[in-house]
Amino acid sequence: MADGRDEAPAFSFRKAFLWTEIFRCFQVALDPRKLAVAAAGILVMSFGWYVLSAIFWSAEPIKTAPEYSDDAVLRREFPKKPDDTEYTAEERRQKGLEKFEHDHAQWRVLDELAGPGGRLRTMPWYEYRGPNPYLFTTELAGSPSATWWGRIESYFLSEAPVLAEPLVKFLLPVVKIIDPNASPLTRLYLLLVMLWSVATWAFFGGVITRIAVIQLSGKDRISLRQAVQYVAARYLSYLISPLVPLGIIAVITVGLMVYGFIALIPILGDLLLYGLGMPLVILGGVVMTILLIGLVGYPMMYTTLSAEGSDTFDALSRSYNYVFQAPWHYIWYSLVAVVYGAAVTFFVIFVSSMMVYLGKWAITQTPLNEYTNQRPDYLFVYAPESFGWRELLLRGSPLELREQPHRRSVDRGPNLITIEYAHPDEAAKYRQSYQWWNRVGAGMVTFWLVILFLLMLGFSYSFFWSAMTMIYLLMRRKVDEVEMDEVYLEDEAAEAPITPPTDPTAPPTGPGVASLPMVPPPPAGPLPPPAAVSFTGPVAAAGTPAATVPPISSGPAPATIDGDKTQTEPEVRKDLDTR
Repeated sequence: MADGRDEAPAFSFRKAFLWTEIFRCFQVALDPRKLAVAAAGILVMSFGWYVLSAIFWSAEPIKTAPEYSDDAVLRREFPKKPDDTEYTAEERRQKGLEKFEHDHAQWRVLDELAGPGGRLRTMPWYEYRGPNPYLFTTELAGSPSATWWGRIESYFLSEAPVLAEPLVKFLLPVVKIIDPNASPLTRLYLLLVMLWSVATWAFFGGVITRIAVIQLSGKDRISLRQAVQYVAARYLSYLISPLVPLGIIAVITVGLMVYGFIALIPILGDLLLYGLGMPLVILGGVVMTILLIGLVGYPMMYTTLSAEGSDTFDALSRSYNYVFQAPWHYIWYSLVAVVYGAAVTFFVIFVSSMMVYLGKWAITQTPLNEYTNQRPDYLFVYAPESFGWRELLLRGSPLELREQPHRRSVDRGPNLITIEYAHPDEAAKYRQSYQWWNRVGAGMVTFWLVILFLLMLGFSYSFFWSAMTMIYLLMRRKVDEVEMDEVYLEDEAAEAPITPPTDPTAPPTGPGVASLPMVPPPPAGPLPPPAAVSFTGPVAAAGTPAATVPPISSGPAPATIDGDKTQTEPEVRKDLDTR
């Protein structure tokens, strides 16, 4: 019996508060494979958006264009009033002005998204995502401590949406489609943008969630090739899952449009279709609202497929069921992920920015730099603008930049800020001294900076999908009471050839094994009693191999030697030793 007293099991904070499992996602998201996959997904998505934006964008309407101001054109477009009377010249000009304002409002919606520098046309390394963390930290350290809390609060409020960027960029086209000022052309553009986003992250997001769910469940390590093969085999399910609710919304919308078209019939529409049939319209709106609200859990569709190896129906049912059956848990887990993710994203961006800045600072300290015409600052003139990288790397040089908020520039489009040179005359003089090799060198440096930037930005996407994977496992445990380590695994190992069973009675064979005489198996049935062993000849001398070796029984068996009295086997051996 073991000594000591029984001790109660130690308190496990993580088991008592399961939401703390989300804190594991930082290390999981730092997996280089996920960073590379996320960076590739960002690049593919942005390139597709840029192409679609360039195709659908058009120039700004001009108020003095003939279709808005020419009387002859307006006369053809507005020949008569509804009461069959003609418009006066002043009324036609007013109708032309109304048409211009209507077209211009629709154009502004498209220009904000697809115009030069628009939200969906800006490449990721030029997109505004708030101030640089390194600059923010250094400026905060040099500011009065009484202003610290306000600065920190303002900064993290601007950084938190960056973590939810994958979800925001998926929902942005959905929100803009229902904008009353969106034209049919803009809605078609947004529909294609949404399809491209889903098609992109159905693959890249699926690969990340598959790797993450294996790691978070504590299973064996999965290779990138295995994850890609897993998602490729189920790509159609990954693609269709978030499109099904959008398709249902589209069908309901078309049905209500037909309903409204029939309602144009006088009396029938006013009294019957709208007066009595309004509950049908409201019912359609209720269904669309439920489907749209449930889309906030669309990342769990991918995690369902990655964790369960199931189909589209299971992905849809689980994601909507978890959101509506345990909404407060989903909101709490999401808030924890956003707050924690904002902190770790700040850390990753801070470290990445500091690495680049310190490397640049070190080369600018080279002796005699101040006596040359080309300091190494020119190498960073094309650096990424997002997260303030270009502003950070050109700080203290003739090309130093400053931000001008709430202004629109030709090259920045409708973004929140514009970037200008702090000393325009010095910057112009510095850039005039460029040679062709300076521009080529700056372009090559920018190539490496963009790769590092995409990996850094990929962390926020990697953390998003990893955190959503953990949230799915927590929601599944809450709603379905399934342990988090239960994950679908594929048997990817090649099957070994089946060999026939070996005969346990067969003698061992192989190199170094002596050949032994084959002993026939005992006959079936009861064994006969052991017979007496008789030695009729002289006993072999010691060291001489005997011709026949008598069997040794497990008990004392009777034996005779040279016709003498019967002896037991031990007595026989003793007598032999004496001789």
